[in-house]
Amino acid sequence: MRLRGRAERLDAALHTVRSFEKLTVGGMNLLDADLIWILDEMLPARFGGGPTHYQLIEEQGPGGQPRLRLLVDPVVGPVDHDALAEAFFAAVSRGSGIDRITALTWQTGGILTVERRAPESTRGDKILHLVSRSPGRDG
Repeated sequence: MRLRGRAERLDAALHTVRSFEKLTVGGMNLLDADLIWILDEMLPARFGGGPTHYQLIEEQGPGGQPRLRLLVDPVVGPVDHDALAEAFFAAVSRGSGIDRITALTWQTGGILTVERRAPESTRGDKILHLVSRSPGRDG
């Protein structure tokens, strides 16, 4: 497809377009910079560990409902799951009014669960902040 001075026929179809600048779950958004701050700085400062000890997994439940799993590496030591979830939601809601609505929507929707296991790594041994799974895929 080439444009010459004026628009010619554009018939390209796009599909499976994803944004890696924000997390969108349940119709609500969280900017990647905010997610990185939560996982790399806020949670380690409050609960221990470091930036590679926390990871968010985005997926769909069996009925298609959105789910977020917050993985916490066991090397962090004992952590109160409820306190960790509350801290996560408080951090999400720290910005604008829409951020507070996002946190409230996710919290009341039961979207977040906390799991004690090592974050998943890529084939290149990188630990991503967010792992997104499409239905029918396992990573």
